[in-house]
Amino acid sequence: MTNGWNGITFDDPSTGHPMLPRVTQVMQHIYSTIHPERPTPSTVDRWYSLSLSYQVENSGHEPSIVILNLREGVRNTHFMINLNTMNVQDKFHEHRFPAPQEILSVLRELREYVRGTIRAKWEAEEARKRELARRRELAREEQRNRVQAFYCCLFDKGLINKDGVKNLSGDSLHCPVCSARQTSCNMCKLISCSNIDCEVSSAIPIAQCFNHHDMKFCASCLEHSGSPPHLGKCPICAIWFCSKELEWCIGRPVYSGTGPPTRLHPARPLSCRSNTCVENSQENRKSGRRCSNYGCWSRDGGTRTCPDCVTQDNLSCPCGQYWSCGGCKPHVSSILGVLTCPGCHQRFCRSCSYIGACDRCDKEGLCDDCMEDKENEGVEHAISRCRSCGGFLCEKCGGKDEKSCFKCNKRVCKICELEEDDSTLDVVCAGCIELIESESEVSDCEPFDSWYGS
Repeated sequence: MTNGWNGITFDDPSTGHPMLPRVTQVMQHIYSTIHPERPTPSTVDRWYSLSLSYQVENSGHEPSIVILNLREGVRNTHFMINLNTMNVQDKFHEHRFPAPQEILSVLRELREYVRGTIRAKWEAEEARKRELARRRELAREEQRNRVQAFYCCLFDKGLINKDGVKNLSGDSLHCPVCSARQTSCNMCKLISCSNIDCEVSSAIPIAQCFNHHDMKFCASCLEHSGSPPHLGKCPICAIWFCSKELEWCIGRPVYSGTGPPTRLHPARPLSCRSNTCVENSQENRKSGRRCSNYGCWSRDGGTRTCPDCVTQDNLSCPCGQYWSCGGCKPHVSSILGVLTCPGCHQRFCRSCSYIGACDRCDKEGLCDDCMEDKENEGVEHAISRCRSCGGFLCEKCGGKDEKSCFKCNKRVCKICELEEDDSTLDVVCAGCIELIESESEVSDCEPFDSWYGS
C-alpha cells in the first residue's frame, strides 16, 4: 500500500537543481535514439519539460515507484521511464522498450537521489517527532512537580493531611478538596482551584479577568508584572479586569535628592469602565482626572491622577479647558507658567480668554470679572489688545515709537511694527489691508487709544 504521488519538476534551467544535468542527459539520449532525424533538445524549457514523480511506501523512508516523465508542451507526456524496472514507455505510440544501456547508470543515480530525498524527509520528521515527544515529557514532568508543590502547599495550610500528599496522583487535574478543575497562573504556573467558593482558591488566590478567562495571574506575578499590572480589581464592584479595562493612577513621583524618584503609592485601579462604577467613583470623589500637561507623569499609558496625587498648587482654569494636577509643574508643563490676575489673584492658563498678558514684557492684566469691578480702578492693569493684529500690550510697551497706518492715519501697535522687515516701509493696519485685498467698503479700524481693555 502506497501514499499519493509526489514530484520534482525540471522546466527552468535557472533553478540550478543538482539533478538537472542528469535529466537533461537522459532526455537528449532518448530523443537522439528514438528520433535521430529530429534536432536533439539542448536543455529543458517550457516545451521540453521533465519531472520525477514518485510514491512513498508506508514505512515512510523508501520509494515504492519512481517515474521520469519527458513532456512536450504543457501536458503531453511523450516518454515515461520507470526507474524501478528500467523500462521506457512511448505514450504517443503505446510502445514499451528497455532503457538504453548508456543511460542506466544515470537512471540509477536519479533513483538514488529520490530515495535520499525521501529518507532525508523521513529522518527530519522522525527527529521532529522525537523532539516533540521529549518536550511533551518535560512538560508532563514539570506539571507533575507543580502538582506535587500544590499538594505540599495545601498540606502546609492544613487543607489536606500527610497521607493525602502521598496518595494523590501527580497527573491529576482536579482539586483534592472539592474535585473542581485546577487553574494556574499564566506566568509562574502556580496551581490553585478554579472554584471560587473552595477554600483552596482563597488560600492560593489567582485572579482572573471577568471578560477574558484566559488571563489569570497570582498575586506575586501581578505585583511584578509592571505598572499598571496585567489585572486589577475595580474598587467599586470588586470585579477583576484586564489593565486596559480599568482607569488607573500609577502614583505621583516623589523626588528626593539626586536618585530616581519613588512613587507616592503603587499603581491603583480607580474604577472599571461601566457607567455605574464611573458614576459611583465620581460621586465619592475618588475618580481620577486627566492632567492637561502632555508631559505629566499621569499621562504615561493613558492613566489618570487620583485625588491623593493632586497637589495644593493644582490649577483649574475658569475657562474649563485646562486643569493641571500641580504635581507635574516643577518638572514639565505644556504652558509657560500661569497668569495671575492682579485684582482677585486668581490663576488662569495661558490660553484663557478671560485674561491677557503683554506679549512683550509678560505683565498680566485684570481678568474680565475684575475689569468690571470698580474697586480695581486703582490697580495697575493697563493691558490693551490691538484691533489690527490681536496682540496684547501694556501701556508702557505699546506706547513706544508708535507708527500710524498711511491709509487711515490710525495708530498701529509695536507688534505690528516689528512684523515689518523694513522699518522704512509704510505701515498698513489690518482694516486697510482687507480693503486693499477685497476692494470693499473699509471696515472700522479703531485707533490705538481705543484698543479693547484700555
